[in-house]
Amino acid sequence: MEEEILAAGASVISDRKEARLESYLGSCVGVTIVDKEGGVGGMLHLLLPEPSGADVDFEPDIYATTGVPRFLELLFGRGALKDRAVACIAGGALVGQTFDADPSMDIGGQTAEAVQGCLEKNGIFVEQSETGGLFNRKMVLDLRSLSTTIEPIWQTEDSADANVEKEVNFNIERAIEAVKPIPQVALKIMRMIERDDYTMSEVGKEIRQDQVISGKVLNFCNSAVMGFRDKIDSIDRAVVVLGEKRLLEMVISASVESSFAQSAHGYSLCKGGIYQHALGTAMIAQEIAAFSGKAAKDIAYTAGLLHDIGKIPLDQFMAVNAPLFYRKIQREGIELCEIEKMRFGIDHAQAGKLLGAKWDLPRNLIDVIANHHCPEKSEEDEELVTVVHIADLLMSRFQVRHELDFIDTERLAQRLARIGLSTEQYPVLVDRIPRNIFRTGSSST
Repeated sequence: MEEEILAAGASVISDRKEARLESYLGSCVGVTIVDKEGGVGGMLHLLLPEPSGADVDFEPDIYATTGVPRFLELLFGRGALKDRAVACIAGGALVGQTFDADPSMDIGGQTAEAVQGCLEKNGIFVEQSETGGLFNRKMVLDLRSLSTTIEPIWQTEDSADANVEKEVNFNIERAIEAVKPIPQVALKIMRMIERDDYTMSEVGKEIRQDQVISGKVLNFCNSAVMGFRDKIDSIDRAVVVLGEKRLLEMVISASVESSFAQSAHGYSLCKGGIYQHALGTAMIAQEIAAFSGKAAKDIAYTAGLLHDIGKIPLDQFMAVNAPLFYRKIQREGIELCEIEKMRFGIDHAQAGKLLGAKWDLPRNLIDVIANHHCPEKSEEDEELVTVVHIADLLMSRFQVRHELDFIDTERLAQRLARIGLSTEQYPVLVDRIPRNIFRTGSSST
């Protein structure tokens, strides 16, 4: 059966057919509206309740107050009748356990309320609503039956392994030795960016000497996540189109991809999920750095890209332990690093610090890798670590399909303040998430 995954800001309306629509929802809200008698229905995936005032291009389907009315207009245009239409709502998870009383932080709840209000105003009956809470949901619309199902993304109830601790023969030194190293050209460029003492002729020479990296860079530049209309077919052309610093980021992004596991098991919830999460975190970190002015954009991008490298050596041991991790996160609300320490004797932040030292990464990047779950422990640049921490949180709440994670949010207000922001500006940060990120989560099969 054909499957289409909708990212935030996407909507699909269809007649009955052998296909299904899916949305993976954290703090985002998914809506299905169907007219079974008329044989038409669809799904909408919303990011925010309303525009935040951020300086971003207006896309009506991103927001509940504009997206739902537009969706209804299109649905009625396809033959659906208001008095036969039935809706379901899902998602709207809380950012964290401590923010259910903070209206500015409960974006998911506000979005769900805005959807409910729009539907009530238009006389649409809501037959099912599963919103709020702390955990992620999967919403599916079967276009043949026009029926909607809502379920947790992490299914543990039917697994006998969910309550069993599997034997783990884990040695961190051996696991790190087994990790494929980052290409030397990427390491050189990371050090150049940190020192800010490079020339593009020097960088171009390094790239051209490695044909594999050159090919990967061009392929990455032409990918959907970059969103360029014109094909980039040479490194020289890439410099013109991207600019010098953006090209350096593309070189690093393309170079490190091979070091990340490409399976759909372990930490990943889809093929290549760890890398896709890292790439999205990098893009959001760069945006937060620019908005807050508290970190260099290029360094924030690289730090975001590498923040989870500690999951690489642990990933091979996660596949057999995944059901146990799902249970402890979903049912017990335990933060990911705590479970890793209980199971492996080390968490991915500590493992990443060891791997970063082995790769001889710059100290500020190792600091981010080691402390991105607890920026207060930073020994080099707490503001940079905080920028990446918040980017990681946003990625984990608004693009939930990629990897297993659960981040402690108890100190989020203080961490926002550390980079000069307030909880009232949280919706603006969400609205500034680069839209290209959502394209990596949307697909048809």
